[in-house]
Amino acid sequence: MNPVNWPSSWFGRFWALPLMIIIGVAIAVVIIKTRPAMEHQPAARRGMPVTILALEQHPVRPSVTGYGEVIPDVLLEMRAEVSGRVAYLHPQLKKGSLLPADTLVLKIEDNDYQLALKKARATLVQNRANLAEQALAQQDAELDLQLAQQKLQLAKAESARFEKLLSKGSIAQSAADTQRSSLLQTQQEVASLQNKLDAMPYNTEVLQAQIAIAESELKTQQRNLQRTEIRLPFDARITSLSTETNQFISQGAPLFAAQTIDKVLINAQFSLSQMRLLARGFDLDPNTLQGLFDGDAKADSLIQRLGLMARVRLVGNGQQVSWDAQVERISNNLDPVSRTVGVIVGILNPYLQVQPGIKPPLIEGMYMQIELSGSAQPYWVIPRNALHEGELYLVDDQQTLRRLPVSGYLQQQVMLLDPATPLSAQMPVITSDLFPAVEGMLLAPTPDSAAQAAMTSWLEAH
Repeated sequence: MNPVNWPSSWFGRFWALPLMIIIGVAIAVVIIKTRPAMEHQPAARRGMPVTILALEQHPVRPSVTGYGEVIPDVLLEMRAEVSGRVAYLHPQLKKGSLLPADTLVLKIEDNDYQLALKKARATLVQNRANLAEQALAQQDAELDLQLAQQKLQLAKAESARFEKLLSKGSIAQSAADTQRSSLLQTQQEVASLQNKLDAMPYNTEVLQAQIAIAESELKTQQRNLQRTEIRLPFDARITSLSTETNQFISQGAPLFAAQTIDKVLINAQFSLSQMRLLARGFDLDPNTLQGLFDGDAKADSLIQRLGLMARVRLVGNGQQVSWDAQVERISNNLDPVSRTVGVIVGILNPYLQVQPGIKPPLIEGMYMQIELSGSAQPYWVIPRNALHEGELYLVDDQQTLRRLPVSGYLQQQVMLLDPATPLSAQMPVITSDLFPAVEGMLLAPTPDSAAQAAMTSWLEAH
């Protein structure tokens, strides 16, 4: 190192860095001053893309879903009307068997009832003979009375003649007295025959009453004999058997139970809110209800005016088979546990609709789903997925978002809104998800063709 040159070298390095900074700042200032002025342009607003569906009112039959068990339309618990030994049981009189109407299923030994019937017939014949004999006796009494009256007339004339002769002294007093005694005997005979004839109608009435009693006893014994044979009053399915062959049964003892197979009933339960939905379409007025109470209207016609239709499906069945049902009546009280309203629906000929492996017969105890439909009413119909936590997202005429709280009735994949809901065809509903959903935000809507097709298909089916 050369000690003589050290201070000048250090001094040069010390001023190099500040000099470079000053030069850089000067260049930057020159560039900024010489470049053209900046022109500000407003940024273009872009709307959030969404899909929309035009709103329309449509006449729709609202429907609600309830559940209930199958019960028979008629359940007959047959009991013995006469006592005796069971002489015959039909081989198929067993639980679950199907038997046609008028089938002889049970017979009670009838020997005693045959004898009682013969005795009743004999008593009736005897009483009728007594009545015929009484008629002949009455004819004889009438004839005897006529003869006695003629004899009395002769006796009176003879007595008058004897009195004249006695007054002239032509006959003795004893002869007149004898004639007078004969007249009195004849009068007594006439009176006796008249009393006998007067009493005969009462005897005839007694005999006629005895005949009526005998005829009644004969009919009773004939019915008792008929009661020894028990036949099915309808096409039936046997549900229980309580007796066996050769068993002695007393009057009133249970024999078997059977139910009809041409119709089954289901007591479906619906909530009060569901029934309120259907009640909007009830065609009722006070005069109609008053006519029902006065007996001027029939319950069937009233049910028809309610416009209710029902369709039944088996719960837990993977295949969507269904049965058409008819609303029979509405229960007169609420279920004490579930606080629901019972609607009884009937299904005709369930056994004739059986499809092996697909559509089973409806038997007692099956748990069914009942879809109850009311009369068609106008509603705003929107897709179910267009509802966002109780609100609809709408597009106004400025292409901005409007949020409207609504309440309606869910119907499968759609929602029905009351016609009074403040909606219009000029404000379509948003069918796509929108997040965040800020009131007044700008939107870029496009029609949702898939949702429109699904809506059209649903409306055609309902």
